[in-house]
Amino acid sequence: MFSIGNDELAKCKPLGDLIYCNRCRKRHFIRYGEKVLPDGTKKLDKLLAHVKCDDAKSFLVGMNYKKVNNP
Repeated sequence: MFSIGNDELAKCKPLGDLIYCNRCRKRHFIRYGEKVLPDGTKKLDKLLAHVKCDDAKSFLVGMNYKKVNNP
């Protein structure tokens, strides 16, 4: 379970295009999800940011353009 308040999120650092992974010690491109619109088309949604580490696991790294779990 993960929870974060709006006041905590406001204090977090901004998110860039790459992030240093503290699990594998490599840099990963940040990925975002897609929002499905009522007409069926998809639009990039940058509310949640994640990375794929070792091509198997996905880890949450950001919310609303802010880092949430990487110091």
